Amino acid sequence: MLACAACLRAQEPKLAIERALLHTSEDGAPAGSDYEFLPGDMVYFSCQLAGYKKAEKDYDRFEIYLTYSVEARDAHDVLLVPPEADKIATGVATEDKDWMPKIRFSFVIPSSADSGQYKISVKAKDEYGHTEAQSVTPFTVKARDVAPSDTLLVRNFHFYRGEEDEHPLQVAAYQPGDTLWARFDMTGYKLGEKNRFDVEYGLDILRPGGEVAYSQPHAAGQKNESFYPQRHTPGVLSLNIPKDMALGQYTIVLTVRDNIGEQTYEVREKFSIE
Repeated sequence: MLACAACLRAQEPKLAIERALLHTSEDGAPAGSDYEFLPGDMVYFSCQLAGYKKAEKDYDRFEIYLTYSVEARDAHDVLLVPPEADKIATGVATEDKDWMPKIRFSFVIPSSADSGQYKISVKAKDEYGHTEAQSVTPFTVKARDVAPSDTLLVRNFHFYRGEEDEHPLQVAAYQPGDTLWARFDMTGYKLGEKNRFDVEYGLDILRPGGEVAYSQPHAAGQKNESFYPQRHTPGVLSLNIPKDMALGQYTIVLTVRDNIGEQTYEVREKFSIE
């Protein structure tokens, strides 16, 4: 009798998570294991539940009751978006005994996400069968990385010929009448409540002799709050060079201010007018 009881327990259904897949569009073809998602991409995830226990409702119908939660985390185990939790409580006909409920979960990769191995975790419970299952599905994010800093810092300052140029100038040289473009990243600022940040920047243009040719103390600023901590944010500068501006080497003095952390950082970059 003891052996038979053990056999019956072994035959009890055990919840399982199957076909955990990533997609680049809703219900689209699965993304390959070598696929690289980018910041700003929409990620679609799906999986199915099998091995659940069916409670008999009447002669040809059964009832199931499953609960689950899904979450996505970055390479540092930080949540990308709020976790989702739900239940599947429904009737199942006898002829649908092999039906597997599907879980769907979608989210946008934050624009400030770094490169790394990310993961989607699913936890499910069969409330009737008292069994649980979990799975972890990894995926890769490829980003333009900005090295972190404990204090306010400017990284990746580069001059460009045009606003949409992808590659920076090898030699920062312009002509009178040109428009100077520069892009950079700000990091190391402090985050407040709800991951709020508040940074601004201004600039001075110094002539070859060191005198101030142009000054804009409050050129631009960015402040925001978000679920996912935005630990770096981009900045951009543009300057219309007067046609009568004297030739020579000039200096941009960029001053960044962290209004929450009460930090200031200055960087100097040279360019020439030829």
